[in-house]
Amino acid sequence: MPELAAVVVDLVNPGTNRAFTYSVPVELAGRVRCGTAVRVPFNKRWLTGYVVPEAAPPVEGVRSIAAVLAEGLFTPAGWELVRWLSERYVCHLVEALRLILPPRAGAQAARARQFKVGLAVPPEEALALSRELERRAPAQARLLKTLAEVPAPLARARLLALADAGADSLKGLLRRGAVSLAAEAPAAAGKNALRADLSCGVPPELTPAQAAAAAAIGAAVKEGNYQAFLLHGVTGSGKTEVYLRALAAALAEGRGGIMLVPEIALTPQTLERFARRFGREVAVLHSALSAGVRYAQWERIRRGEARVVVGARSALFAPLARPGVIILDEEHEPAYKQEESPRYLAREVAGWRARQEGAVLVLGSATPAVETYYYATQGRYRLLTLPERIARRPLPEVTVVDMRAELAAGNRSIFSRNLAQALEETVGRREQAILFLNRRGYSTFVLCRQCGLVASCPRCELALTLHQDSGRLVCHHCGYTALPYRTCPRCGSRYIRDFGCGTERVAAAAAQLLPAARILRLDGDTTVRRGAHDRILSSFAAHEADVLVGTQMVAKGLDFARVSLVGIISADLALHLPDPYAWERTFQLLEQVAGRTGRGEAPGRVILQTYNPAHTSIVCAGRHDYGGFYRAELARRRRHHYPPFAEVVLVRALAPSEEAARRLLEELMARLAAGAVEVEGPAPCPFPKTGDDYRWQAIFKGTDLGELRRRLAVEVPELNAGWRRQGARLSVDVDPMSYL
Repeated sequence: MPELAAVVVDLVNPGTNRAFTYSVPVELAGRVRCGTAVRVPFNKRWLTGYVVPEAAPPVEGVRSIAAVLAEGLFTPAGWELVRWLSERYVCHLVEALRLILPPRAGAQAARARQFKVGLAVPPEEALALSRELERRAPAQARLLKTLAEVPAPLARARLLALADAGADSLKGLLRRGAVSLAAEAPAAAGKNALRADLSCGVPPELTPAQAAAAAAIGAAVKEGNYQAFLLHGVTGSGKTEVYLRALAAALAEGRGGIMLVPEIALTPQTLERFARRFGREVAVLHSALSAGVRYAQWERIRRGEARVVVGARSALFAPLARPGVIILDEEHEPAYKQEESPRYLAREVAGWRARQEGAVLVLGSATPAVETYYYATQGRYRLLTLPERIARRPLPEVTVVDMRAELAAGNRSIFSRNLAQALEETVGRREQAILFLNRRGYSTFVLCRQCGLVASCPRCELALTLHQDSGRLVCHHCGYTALPYRTCPRCGSRYIRDFGCGTERVAAAAAQLLPAARILRLDGDTTVRRGAHDRILSSFAAHEADVLVGTQMVAKGLDFARVSLVGIISADLALHLPDPYAWERTFQLLEQVAGRTGRGEAPGRVILQTYNPAHTSIVCAGRHDYGGFYRAELARRRRHHYPPFAEVVLVRALAPSEEAARRLLEELMARLAAGAVEVEGPAPCPFPKTGDDYRWQAIFKGTDLGELRRRLAVEVPELNAGWRRQGARLSVDVDPMSYL
């Protein structure tokens, strides 16, 4: 009986979310094992598949693997991670599997690799078959004769040219089992992701708080068992140096480490710091690298040539054997949540992998996610603190400016009088300033510029969104609607309207105020081209500009010694998004961007402009009071049954018509009959139409949604298959970090 293998095919549809049985040809025996990419017939086409460590039950009419495309792409432990991801985040096995594959695997394998064709039968048998085929399939005969006359397999393209044959003829021989395909690994492409000539730097002396944190983590790494830490350190307190010591401790134990950084903070400055400490041990993985460079880095990790992996979210799936430590810097960042399926949360995946590998997990932040800090108080993570900045530099002084008073005084400028004066003084001293626009996922909310009232849902305490088409205010959680206000219901003012502005307008206003100043913008529009982000930051670091205007891009991990002023144009823009996490995001962003100033000799100053100076997020950011914000936000989460007091699953329906989206979601909810699970919706999404799709959503809450996830794994693929002709589909988001 032939050897059998379990193969998952690279095709996402409801019928392929399992392994299929294939037979292994004798000539491929020994090469077909867990992690091997293969070419297989599937129905009437050829697909890439992956051999997985599962039982392959005998089936009638079993078909054979045609070729081995690549070997050693993942281990049994990697497959366990894939299965967990698929179950936890309600996604197809192949979607999860693609996360752990190298950049040039998967559906691209056939295009990215150089195929060679060889005989699968002895040469004399091939020549005999060639004579049989001369009349009815002459091209196949020529292919066999050519291969029988050469001592080694030929490149596919060269063979077809020599035999004057087409691809269909070659496929015919593959189906007969007369020839086989093999793929060579592609040559490493591109330049090194990091300079190889960087010498290892000398570690600086630690502060007492740093030394205590590094010692605790180092001792845990030495023990070699799973332990988890939350490193809570104010901005500029030296968290990165603690991470470097943790990685060094893992290397000293003969293990390695994974260091995750939000993509936006992966600047050359950040990467060189790791390279100077660990030299050639460092590999880098992130989306800005070409596919060739990413593949070369992935291979270095797999072969054990690099044991320190630095990268964005996807670096979590690097093929690093036995990591001793896994670190998430800025663990609160939304960038650690994948927005496409599988919609995983890196913090949860890192915890799962650390437990499986017996590694130490380190989560670091100046503004930890409320859930993370809560779990630290409950004993899930051990809390370590860095309460002071390096060299005892003070945290920047924050001045909160009430923009209602500015309006009352007749100032209709973007800049308050306080900020305008500070900008002139800062540039006059040849220091630098950052102007930050807290504009994340802007949607139109309604604000009274006289008293600061924001139109909010009476049930959910979330901002209502103004829909221009219907002219109504809508709550995107419970569906509540109201007519827009003509006058403010609190103060009676006529100055109540939709609110917002952009970075271009801010930069133009700065240029008008400071005609001699050099001004740069850092936002989505100015960083479209590859390398633009780094060029703008390098220019600002070299003092080729006096003022940097930007969105959240300027809040992450930047360290400029000449920056002595940060101006926050309007804290209210993201504060009133119709999202339960809007208050937390606002506090975190304000605190993070404030931390960009005062890192050099000049003391730092922050001017925070707002129409809501009494809001908890604003008050606590003005005081650098994480504890105060945490307590207030935790009470609100408890009141409304949000994490950490409940699990959340968000299901969206997308369709060419609003009616179809609503009906599809209602059909799912009828099938689920959620029972004890709390349900909000269905309601239109905060952005109810994207491209050609209308969007509706429902939010499910409960203390244990395991059964709901299992039901969704069955019902969602079935409904998507049934509604495909109508262009409608469902998506599932477990642990959402945004409800927008």
